[in-house]
Amino acid sequence: MTSTIRTTVSRRRGLAATTTVLPLLVLLVTAAAWAGELPDTIAVHWSGSTPDRFGNPVTYFWCALGIAIAATCAATVVTIRGTADDRLWLPATALVSWTAASTWIMSVALTRHAGSAEDARIGPWIVVPLLGIAWALLAFALAPASPHPPAGNRPVLDTPLSPTERVSWTQRVRGRWALVLATVMATAALASFLLGQWWIALLFALLVVVAGAFASVTVQVDQRGVSLSSWGLRWKRVPLDTIESATVTRIVPVQWGGSGYRFTPRGTAVVVRGGEGIVLEKKNGRPFAITVDSANDGAALINSLVAAT
Repeated sequence: MTSTIRTTVSRRRGLAATTTVLPLLVLLVTAAAWAGELPDTIAVHWSGSTPDRFGNPVTYFWCALGIAIAATCAATVVTIRGTADDRLWLPATALVSWTAASTWIMSVALTRHAGSAEDARIGPWIVVPLLGIAWALLAFALAPASPHPPAGNRPVLDTPLSPTERVSWTQRVRGRWALVLATVMATAALASFLLGQWWIALLFALLVVVAGAFASVTVQVDQRGVSLSSWGLRWKRVPLDTIESATVTRIVPVQWGGSGYRFTPRGTAVVVRGGEGIVLEKKNGRPFAITVDSANDGAALINSLVAAT
C-alpha cells in the first residue's frame, strides 16, 4: 500500500514538472523552425497596441532560453528531491518557463506577421503570456498535495529559569530556494538590462535584495522575545509578553501560504524552507511560525522564559 502511494505521488510530481519542460521544448522547436527567417529587429514592448521598444531576436532568444532552462533545472531538482513544497515550486517554475517562452514566440510571430517591428500590433495576443497563470494552476493541480503536519510539542528546559537569569539562543537558517530565486532574479535583471528595459532591471534588482534577505535569516531568543534579522539588520521582533507558548512542528510552506513573510488565515509565518520550525502561540490568538534549525532548543528556551516571567 505504501509503495503504491509513493508511486502515485512520484507520478503526479513528474507530471507537474512537465509543465515547466514543455514551454522550453516549444521554444526550442519554434526557434529551429524559424532558423534563418528571423527579422533583424522585433518588437519587445508595447504601449497599448503600438510597439515602443525593439530588440534583437537572437539576444532576446538566448535570454528567454536561459530563463526557461533555469526554471526547468529548478523543477528537476524539486522532482528529484520530492519535498513537501511541490505545490509551491512547480507552479512557479511552470509560470516562469511559460512567460519566457511565450513572450519571445509572440514577439517574433507578431513582427513576422506585420512585416516589420514598427507595424507589429499586439492586440488580443497580450493574453498569451497571461495564460501562464492558468498553466501554473494546472501544475498546482497535478502536483501531489502536502501531508498534514503532526501536532507540535511544547518543550521546556530541564532546569527552570529564575526571573533574573539572563540567557539567549541564536540560530541561523538558510533558504536554498531563496538563493535560487535571487539568482534567477539577478539573471532576469541582467537580461532586462541587455534589452534596454531599465525600469524592469531595477525592479528585478530590488527583488534580488528581498529574496537574498530570506536566503539567510538569524533567529534570536532572549528576555525581550524572539527577533529575526537579515543582512545584519533586525526587521522583526515578537515581544516575550505577547507569547503564551511555543511548539515545535514540521512546517510545510504551502500550508502557510508559501515561502517568505506570509499572512494567512492560519497565522503569520516567516518560512525560509520546509521542515522543523517553531510556532509561537500568541495571546492575541494569532500564531506566528518560524522555520529554524534546532527548533526544539529555541522553543524550550521560549517556554522557560515565559514561565519565569
